[in-house]
Amino acid sequence: MANDRALIASHAFDVIMSGDDHSYATSYDGITAYVETSMDGRFLSPLDLHIEITNKDDGTRSIKWTPNFRFINTANVEPDPETQAMVDKLAADLDASLNIEIGATAGALDSRRNVVRGEESAMGNLIADAMRDATGADITITNGGGIRADRTYDPGTVLTRRDILSELPFGNVTVVTELPGSQILAALENGVSQVEKGAGRFPQVSGLSFVYDPAAPAGARITEVSVGGAALEADKVYRVATNDYMLSGGDGYGALGGGRVVVDKGNGSLMANDVIDYIIANGGTSATVEGRIKTVGQ
Repeated sequence: MANDRALIASHAFDVIMSGDDHSYATSYDGITAYVETSMDGRFLSPLDLHIEITNKDDGTRSIKWTPNFRFINTANVEPDPETQAMVDKLAADLDASLNIEIGATAGALDSRRNVVRGEESAMGNLIADAMRDATGADITITNGGGIRADRTYDPGTVLTRRDILSELPFGNVTVVTELPGSQILAALENGVSQVEKGAGRFPQVSGLSFVYDPAAPAGARITEVSVGGAALEADKVYRVATNDYMLSGGDGYGALGGGRVVVDKGNGSLMANDVIDYIIANGGTSATVEGRIKTVGQ
């Protein structure tokens, strides 16, 4: 949305149609008409432009236009029968493989957007632990924005394959690289650099803990990092599990590049499969929030 507002303020555009910012908005400042349609096709905003063209005697013309915003809540739209029949068949086929139970959660799990993008999350811990367990890495760093189901699970909930694939829908692969502590610190600094914006780069971690100051300038917020109970050493090389998107610099994680890649995208396994296998192997999950990520003063 910050990018959208910058585009509006530039007055370089007549119409901006945006989406996937997880909220609904329209605006018109006399220059730019703006539409933000939330996510997952929940809302649609057709935008009609009423245009008046006046031809002048000197051969030139003037053009005036005004926007007319319309709002459609797709929950109240009658589905197209042919399309709905296709959806129903695909859903039935998927149910056969996705509704398989894999294990119960002993405690509550939380994957709400504001949680995984701003604080330690039991769901984030589960995913990060599974990636570290699958690879034998020293630590895991994975982006909270890759956790997408935006929901909670009560204690005792029996998790299914569908639940995990809903949490990790992008098909990201678990990869492993070797990096010095200095680059790990830089990666964590990037992870908390936009926490006040709810950015998806916020890190969910395993095998390490850190403390940061959200009031400090971006790039200088991390005050403490521990790996396996010992302070992070700048020159020591650690084996780091992450996902292929981040390893390639996604979400600003350029600091994760440049190391010796031990497991690349072509040889890694799907993050979702790592989590599913981890839950099955452990007869469920007891993941909880345990103080891996703290702010100064906590």
